[in-house]
Amino acid sequence: MIASDYIAEFLVSKGIKDVFCLEGAACAGLVVAVARNKNLNYFCPLHEQTGSFALDGYVKATRKLSVMIATSGPGGQNVLNGVAASYYDSIPAIYLTGQINSRFIKPTNDIRQHGFQENDIVSMAKPVTKYACIVKDAKNLRFELEKAYHLAVSGRPGPVLLDVPMDVQKADVNPATLRPYIPPSVGNSPDRLDESFRTLLEWLKKSERPIILVGGGVWIADTVEQTRKLIGRLGTPFCETWNMLDFCDNNDPLYGGRVGTYGGDGRNFAIQNSDLLVAIGSRVSGRITGGMMDTFARGAKKVIVDIDNEELNYQQVRGDLNISADAGVFVSEFLKFIEKDGFKKDYSAWVKKVFGWKTKYKVFREEYLKDEGRVNPYVFVKALSDEMKDGDLLVHEAGGNCVVTSQTFEAKNNQRVFTNNGNSSLGYSFPAAIGACVATKKPVICITGDGGLNFNIQEFQTLRHYKLPVKVFIFNNQCYGITKAFRDTNFKSEYAGVDAEHGVSNPDFIKVAEAYGLKAVSIKNHAELRQKIRHVLELNEPVVCDVNMAGFYDYNPKLGWGTPIEDQFPFLPRDEFRDNMIIEPVPGWENPKYPG
Repeated sequence: MIASDYIAEFLVSKGIKDVFCLEGAACAGLVVAVARNKNLNYFCPLHEQTGSFALDGYVKATRKLSVMIATSGPGGQNVLNGVAASYYDSIPAIYLTGQINSRFIKPTNDIRQHGFQENDIVSMAKPVTKYACIVKDAKNLRFELEKAYHLAVSGRPGPVLLDVPMDVQKADVNPATLRPYIPPSVGNSPDRLDESFRTLLEWLKKSERPIILVGGGVWIADTVEQTRKLIGRLGTPFCETWNMLDFCDNNDPLYGGRVGTYGGDGRNFAIQNSDLLVAIGSRVSGRITGGMMDTFARGAKKVIVDIDNEELNYQQVRGDLNISADAGVFVSEFLKFIEKDGFKKDYSAWVKKVFGWKTKYKVFREEYLKDEGRVNPYVFVKALSDEMKDGDLLVHEAGGNCVVTSQTFEAKNNQRVFTNNGNSSLGYSFPAAIGACVATKKPVICITGDGGLNFNIQEFQTLRHYKLPVKVFIFNNQCYGITKAFRDTNFKSEYAGVDAEHGVSNPDFIKVAEAYGLKAVSIKNHAELRQKIRHVLELNEPVVCDVNMAGFYDYNPKLGWGTPIEDQFPFLPRDEFRDNMIIEPVPGWENPKYPG
C-alpha cells in the first residue's frame, strides 16, 4: 500500500469526510490519495490561509474534525494564520504539509536552504500547535498519525501538523506491521473533585449574589445543555463571554447579558456586584476584566473551572478556588453532587436585580434608528438577529463588527454564532463561513467588514464554483473602524493607514461580486434595511450584500484602561452610577477617566 493512501484511509477511519487542499508538487501525493478515496470529499480554496480558516469554521460549526493539506515552503507558511486561529480558540484540526524529498532537506540549520521551497514548517508551527512533527520514515506513519489525532482531540483540544516528505508519501507500507501509538494513561477520576465541590456548595449556601460566567470551554466540552440544566437547578443568574453568544435564548429569565471591556446589556453591573463568581470554561482574560484586573468582581469569591493547568498556574485573575477539570466533567458531576445534597436556595431577588440592569441598560438605543443616509451597525445587527430563525448559523469578523455583533446580537434557540476571538484575525469570517457551509450543507450567514473582506476576496470564486449558499453581509464603513477609534483615544486622531484619505481604499464590492457571477445586493439606509435582509436570507444561493455604514466607528459602551468594567463610557450620571453599586465603587469614581 502506498503511504499516501494509508494516510487517506486513516482519515476515513477517524470519521473524517471533508478535506481542504491547495495543490503543490510537494503535497501532490496526499491530494491525489484523498481524491481517489471514495469516502473522502475534497474542496479547493484559492489560498492556503482561507483553507485554514475554512477548516476552523468547519469544526466550529459541527464539532466534526477536518483536514487541510498544503505544499512545502510558502504553502505551509500560508496556513499558519489559520493554525493559530484554531490554537488560541482550542479547536482540534489536522494539517498535513508536503515536504521536499528527504535527500534535499538541509542537514543542519547552519544552512539557510538546501532544496527548492524547502522550509522547516515544523519549527514554525510548534508555538501554535499541540504537536508538530516531520515524518522521516514511512514506518512511523501509524504512530505519528495516531499520536497527532489523539493530541488534537484530547484534553484542551487544538491543531496538529504533520510534515510528510514526497518520498515518504510514495513509500510502500504494510499496515499490519506499522507501530501503533499507545496514549499514556491519565488518572482523571471525578472523585478528586469532591473536596472542591464541598467548598463550592458551602459558598453557594452563604452567597446572596452568585453569578455564573459561561465561557467557550462549555461549547468545546459539548456540555451546553448540561450547563443550562445546572444553572436552572441552582437558580442563579449567568453571563456569557463573547465565545458563547449562542449559549441561550436572549429571553432566558436567568440571562444577565455579556461581559467585558465592550460590555453588553447591563453594563457589567451584575458580575461586578456579585459576591460569588463561578467561571466555567473561561480563563477570565483581559478582554473580560479590563486593564484594572484587581477591580474585577472584587467583592466576590472566584471559582475558576479550566481544563488547562497552566492557565490556572498563570492566572491574570486569581481564583479563590481553582478547579482543574474538563467543563463537561465538572458540570455533570457537580449536578450529581448538589442533587445528592438536596441543595435549594432562593436567589429570586438577586435574579430580579440582574434582569433589571439588563433591561434598563441596553446596548441598542432607539436614537440609533434616527441615523440618516446610512445604516447604523447596531440597527443592522438588531434587525438581522430579529430576522434569523432557530437553528441558523452566523459567522462574524474581527474588529468593529465583532464588537457590535457581540454586544447586540440576540440569540435564539439552537443557533450557532462564532468568530475567531482568541487570535482575532482580520479576514477570518468569510472563509470560515465557507467551511461552515461545507460542513453543515445548509445556508450560512457571514458578517465581514470592508477591511476583512479584502483579505480573502478571491474566495468569491469558491462560492461560485461550489454554489455554496453563504450570505455575505459587508459592514462597509470605508475604514478600519476599530483602529480609527483607537487612534482617536490613543494617538490624537492620527489616521495613517486606516481610511481612503490616509492610504487605504476599497473597490466597488457590488461590481466585484457581479464580475465573479454572484448575486449582489446593496443596502443604503434604514428604510430598505428589513426588506432587503429578508430578501437575502430567503435566496437559496450565494449572495454578497454591501451595507452602507459610511463613516461609522463609534462603538459603545466601551472601557478605557483607567476605570473598572462597571464604569463604562458614555458614563452614567454619578448619582445613578452610585445607586447601581452594591459593593463600594473604586476610589476616584466621582471623576472617571475618558477612555484613552
